[in-house]
Amino acid sequence: MLPESANLLESLANHAAVLDAGGVILAANASCRVLLADIEEGEARGRLFSGYCDKILQPAAAASVREGLSSVLSGQAPRYEMDLPCGKPQNPTWRALCATPLAGPISGALVTLSDISRQKQLEEHILHDAFHDTLTGLFNRALFLNRLDQSIKRLKRNPEALYAVLYLDMDRFKLVNKTFGHVTGDRLLMVIANRLQKLLRDVDTLARFGGDEFAILVEDVGGLHEASAMADNVLRQLAAPFRLKKQEIFVTCSIGVVLGSAAYEHPDQVLRDADNAMYSSKEHGGDHYTIFDAGMRVVTERRMEMELALRHALENGEITVHYQPIVSLSSGEITGVEALARWRHPRQGNIAPSEFIPIAEETGLINELGALVLRQSCRRMVELARDNADAAKLTLSVNISGRQFKRPDFVEEVATILAEAGIDPSLVRLELTESVLMDNADEAVATIKRLKGLGVKVVIDDFGTGYSSLSYIQRFPFDSLKVDRSFVGNMNEAEQNMEIVRAIIAMAHKLGLEVVAEGVELAEHRTRSPTCTAKAPRASTSRARSRAMSSTPCYGAAPRACRLASPDPTPQKRDSPSARELLTQPVAKRGFANSSSYAWRTPEKGAPRCARYGGCRLFRSSPCCR
Repeated sequence: MLPESANLLESLANHAAVLDAGGVILAANASCRVLLADIEEGEARGRLFSGYCDKILQPAAAASVREGLSSVLSGQAPRYEMDLPCGKPQNPTWRALCATPLAGPISGALVTLSDISRQKQLEEHILHDAFHDTLTGLFNRALFLNRLDQSIKRLKRNPEALYAVLYLDMDRFKLVNKTFGHVTGDRLLMVIANRLQKLLRDVDTLARFGGDEFAILVEDVGGLHEASAMADNVLRQLAAPFRLKKQEIFVTCSIGVVLGSAAYEHPDQVLRDADNAMYSSKEHGGDHYTIFDAGMRVVTERRMEMELALRHALENGEITVHYQPIVSLSSGEITGVEALARWRHPRQGNIAPSEFIPIAEETGLINELGALVLRQSCRRMVELARDNADAAKLTLSVNISGRQFKRPDFVEEVATILAEAGIDPSLVRLELTESVLMDNADEAVATIKRLKGLGVKVVIDDFGTGYSSLSYIQRFPFDSLKVDRSFVGNMNEAEQNMEIVRAIIAMAHKLGLEVVAEGVELAEHRTRSPTCTAKAPRASTSRARSRAMSSTPCYGAAPRACRLASPDPTPQKRDSPSARELLTQPVAKRGFANSSSYAWRTPEKGAPRCARYGGCRLFRSSPCCR
C-alpha cells in the first residue's frame, strides 16, 4: 500500500482498515490494530475482517456483517452501516461500522469503526423517559396505551384472552400537598406506587398517568369477579397508613373498573369508560370501586350535550327569570319575590334546574348565569316599582352559588349590577348555603361584610342540612336564615322536628335574625307556625301585569317556603366574638335553592279561589290545580 494511503489512515479519528475484494485486511491504522489485537493477538494484516466480528458479536449480528460487507465488496451496495454491540451483553460497547467501496483501480472497501456507547446510553435514557414516569419509575400513559392496544387486538383474535383496566385516582390528595408540602406528596406517590406494584403479576401493567392518577392493566383475567377482587385488594392495600417523616398519612382512592370486550376498538375508548366509572366512585364519596356500565356513557354524553346547549342558551337568551311571590300568611300581602332561573330549550322544551344548574356549577357557567339572573331581576323589580307604587317595597331574593361568592370581584360585580339597575340595595337579599361559607370562613366573613356595606341583606340558605354550628351563626353577620324543608315538611308527623323548628326560630329571634321555613305546604303548617309570610305556590314569568299590583289575600298555605318574621323587624346590633375554626369537609355545592317552579292562576271575578293555594293577581295567570 502507498505511504500516502497509510498516512491518510492514521489521520482518521476513527478505527479504520482497508480490505481487499475478499474481505482480507490489507492495512489498518494504529488505533484499529490495537482494537483488533484486543480481540485476537497477532498481526491483523492478512486476516479476514469478518473473523474478528465472529469473535465479538452474536451469531445473528456477525452474519449480518458478513452479508453487508459482501454486498459492498461485490459492488451491489454503495454503502453498508450497522451499530454493533460488542463485548458482554450485560454491558456492551457500541460501535458504528461503516463500509464503503474503494475508488480507483483497486477493488476493496474502507471499513471504519466509531465508539457510540455514549450516544446509545443517551438514546436509552430518552427512550426510558418517553415511556416511564420520572417520579415513580412506573410506565407512563404512552406505554400503557401501547400495552392496552395489544390486549385489545389479542382479544379480537382469542375471545378467551380477557383483560381488565382499573383506573385509580387518590381521594383528596391536594389536601396532602397543601398540608405537608409537595415534596412529601411526591414521596407519598412513590410509596403508593411501590405498594401497588407488589399486588401485580409479571403479566400485569401498572402506570402513572400524572398527578395522583394510576392505571392497572390486568391480563388474562378470569372475569368480572377477578377484576373486582383486584380492586378490593388495591383498596385494602392503600387503607393502611403511610408513615413519612414520623407522620402517619391516610389516603384512599376511587377506582373505575372496565372489563374488556370485543366492542372496544381503541385504547382511548377503554380509558374513557374507566374514567367515567372512577368519577362515579368519587361522586359517591370515594374509597370504593365502580364497575362501568353503558348507562354511565349515556349520562356523560348527555352532560356534554347539556353543557354545549347551555352555552348557546346563555348567548341566545333562552334563559329567563321566573319569580316566586312571597306572601304573608296572616295578612295575605305580597312582601317580595324570589328570582329563579328557568331554561326553555327550543327543541327539548323546559329543562329542569336540577339538571342544568349542577352543570353550570361544574363548568363555571354559573358565574355568567348568576349575574344574568341578578341583573334581569333587579331591572324587572325597578320596572314594576316605576309602574306601580305598591311594588316599591317588594324585596328581591336571589340565590348565589359558591363559585360566584368566591370570585375576587364578586362584590364589585354586585355593586355594578345594582347601580346599573337603580334598585334600592336594602330590598335585595342574597342567599348563600352553609357549605359555601365554611370552605374559607375568614374570607366568607370579609365578603359578607363588604356585601352588607353595599346595603344588601345576606341570608343563610338550607339551614340544618350542612354544618349548622352555633359558633358560625354568631360569627357570620347574617340578616336571616332558612330552615330546611326536611324539618318543616314532617312537623305534623314527628314532634321532634316541630321542636327543632321552634328552637331555631326562638334562637334566631333572640339574635335579631329573620327566619325562613321552607316547605310550608299544608294548612297545618300555617296553624302551627308563628306569624309569617310565604312563598306562593308557583313562580310566574317576568311578563307580569304591573297594573294589578294591589295586595291580594292568600287563602292557602304556601307550599315552598314561608318567611317567619322576627317580632322586632329591626336587627339588633351584636358583637361577633371570635369562634374557633371549624375543620370540616366541604360538601357538594347546591346552586340555586327552591328551584321548583310554580305559577298561580288568577281567579275570575266572583269565582272561588284555588281550593289548595288561593290566588294572586300580581303575576300573569296560569293554571296551578287541575
